[in-house]
Amino acid sequence: MVGNTTKVKIAAGIAAAGLALGAAGAYAANANNNGSIPVSNLKPVTLSGAGAGTLTLKSTNGKTTTLTIPATFPNLGQCVSLFAQHQDLVATPASGATRISKNSHGKLVSTIKAFCQPLVTATKTDTAETETPDATQTTAPETDANDSQSDAAHGQGNNHGHGHGKPATETD
Repeated sequence: MVGNTTKVKIAAGIAAAGLALGAAGAYAANANNNGSIPVSNLKPVTLSGAGAGTLTLKSTNGKTTTLTIPATFPNLGQCVSLFAQHQDLVATPASGATRISKNSHGKLVSTIKAFCQPLVTATKTDTAETETPDATQTTAPETDANDSQSDAAHGQGNNHGHGHGKPATETD
């Protein structure tokens, strides 16, 4: 079974990959606009769902017109990934702006953490690993008297010649 820590690391990796894809997609989509897009070309995006909150987004090409945001996400990576999948989304530009930069989607995805954090239901919990001693272990320090690994326990006794000595019935 995969632990919670591993799941969070996998989700973070997926989110990072989504961020990279989103930034690359935004760059490619805007390559013909001299590195920026006129604000007048942005299309409105309707956000729905319990998690929509006060976030306002625009689409650079009208591909995404509505986006449903769930009330909760199991982890931060899944929330960020939702936005990374829609490469045409950008944050609504400030009032008076005339153009947005070609990396505006990448900026949106990299700053979306603050929006996503309250929607994450799972929390990372690291539990301390404990070792259960086996039945032959004791807490007393090991001595020759209580050594469970002594030579006598292995059938070697005090014969350190390992059976190469003279048998007891032989005479010289």
